[in-house]
Amino acid sequence: MRAEAASAGFYESPWGSKHPKIQLLTVEELLGGKQVDMPQSGDFRTFKKAPRAKKVSDTRVQTLAFGDD
Repeated sequence: MRAEAASAGFYESPWGSKHPKIQLLTVEELLGGKQVDMPQSGDFRTFKKAPRAKKVSDTRVQTLAFGDD
């Protein structure tokens, strides 16, 4: 199983760090504090944020839900 995971190779982040694509951790290792080898949270800058949606007023929501009666 470990050989199969190792054969998957490494992920190379755009910032130059390498991380195993498949990582095997036992429960004992997790409880002992071992963590998954992945890019730092600051490295996730590959996607743009979507613009915030405008809030719809309550009256408009009621009109859409119940009609203009």
